[in-house]
Amino acid sequence: MEHDYSKNSQYSSLCNQIKPNICIDSDMNELITLGNEMLTNPDDKISSRCRTGNDVVDYFTFEERLKTKGKYNVNFYEFVEKIEDFKQKKFIQNMLTYYDNVKNKNKQKNNMVVLKEVYNICISAINIFRPLVAMEMYAIYKPVHVLDFCAGWGGRLVGACALNVPKYTGLDINIGLKHGYDEMTKFLKTKSTTEINMYFQDAVSFDYSTLKYDFVLTSPPYYFIEKYPNNAEYKNKDQMNKLFYTPLFENTFEHLKPGGIYCLNVNSEIYDAVCIPLLGECDKKIPLRKSKRQNEYGEFIYIWIKLE
Repeated sequence: MEHDYSKNSQYSSLCNQIKPNICIDSDMNELITLGNEMLTNPDDKISSRCRTGNDVVDYFTFEERLKTKGKYNVNFYEFVEKIEDFKQKKFIQNMLTYYDNVKNKNKQKNNMVVLKEVYNICISAINIFRPLVAMEMYAIYKPVHVLDFCAGWGGRLVGACALNVPKYTGLDINIGLKHGYDEMTKFLKTKSTTEINMYFQDAVSFDYSTLKYDFVLTSPPYYFIEKYPNNAEYKNKDQMNKLFYTPLFENTFEHLKPGGIYCLNVNSEIYDAVCIPLLGECDKKIPLRKSKRQNEYGEFIYIWIKLE
């Protein structure tokens, strides 16, 4: 049977089957409690498996996140629509059979949850930057104004608000996220004193001289791994280095306050090809703590301290 996911209400219905009954109020309250514990006991590390705060992110941006295209240039909605075609691929059919006979033999997961998990394994797992990871960074460096020039799904914003970071400025080129961020901002303002400013425009051409920020924490898109709505397309890695990463990193570092902290979550290839020639060796790097997933590639948060 063919499905039509052209209307947002139908996207929402599908998403609700995957993530029903999200309670963002209790999730945010628990995240704030963990944040207070971080500030009181900074040496105590929270488990990489802890998902507190993720529901807040998912509630507002999960629907848009599923529009991201992975392998075969297909997003999750298209995968569901064309599932009979994808069943012709042996490894996908084998995975569905495994779920049917072993992993989900008791049918505790509905069909849409199974399809999403199979998509994650066989096509692409579109992950968020967990609020707790951002909070660990904020708790260490205690920023006044955070710049997040590739804001993505909202994890770093949620983390900033949980700790009442004084100011957060985010940019994202995906205008499809605007409604989700507008609603997220309304909710977060009931929980936090953080001043929030979001811009939905090209981060490369943005005038950063208009901002006064002392801390950068962001996670730029990686080479061709995932295709986000409205993102520019590049012919090859060299072109993306020249037209995207280099001017973006150069401009945002230039306008960072002296003594400020510049943190990039990029893979080692981007670090070697772009960051070292442009910014020099990082002052520190920390592994991006997360649970393991298929096709894991090395990820760190690279940290530079701008000289006074």
